[in-house]
Amino acid sequence: MPKQRVGIRVEDTEIDGVLHLPEMRAVGGAAVLHGFGGHPDQPHIVATCESLARTGVAALRFAYRDHQPPRMTLGSGLADAAGAIRVLKAHPDIPERLAVVGFSFGGTVAALVAGRDSRIRAAVLAAAPAVAGPQFTAWSNDEKWKPVAELSRTRARVLLIWGSRDGEVPFENAERYAAVLSQARVPNRIVTIDGADHDFAPAGPRAKMTEAVANWVREALA
Repeated sequence: MPKQRVGIRVEDTEIDGVLHLPEMRAVGGAAVLHGFGGHPDQPHIVATCESLARTGVAALRFAYRDHQPPRMTLGSGLADAAGAIRVLKAHPDIPERLAVVGFSFGGTVAALVAGRDSRIRAAVLAAAPAVAGPQFTAWSNDEKWKPVAELSRTRARVLLIWGSRDGEVPFENAERYAAVLSQARVPNRIVTIDGADHDFAPAGPRAKMTEAVANWVREALA
């Protein structure tokens, strides 16, 4: 599948991104967001982009401007993700059917993006913290972020996907998102990947995760 190097303009910086394009006509595009202290070349990020492209969804991955602790914040991540959405929207080969897929910290960013941008039709929150905690220092005390409440205003269909062996972000976070989404009548589903850790390793569970994510996004966009 073809890949393009793209620039994502955010404030006075240009971020390098990799756009995975489907071989067939794209049904839409998705921004794929990595976790706190992670990077866009991690196996679960690349595999997700490849799986999306195989199903007809163009997938854009990139590194946040400040992607290493402790400088990384939800505010900067949100601005970077919004820049990626702008790139997808402007691309001549991608219809304006948009999605956001986020892992861990990136999933919390995805919740904010989907809650604020009415163009987002599909959102995937993978092992995404719903509340601030000691494991999530990017959620600084002086920023009153409320991702659960913001996501409840989304127009997207929301997939909450967790690994059964995730020892970093408890499954109760998925349940918290789902309860509020259901109360707000936002279509949502929880999927647990048996044997997967926080980054959806090893390879077998990772493949099941990417298939579930790609199918969810394609169905929502198509």
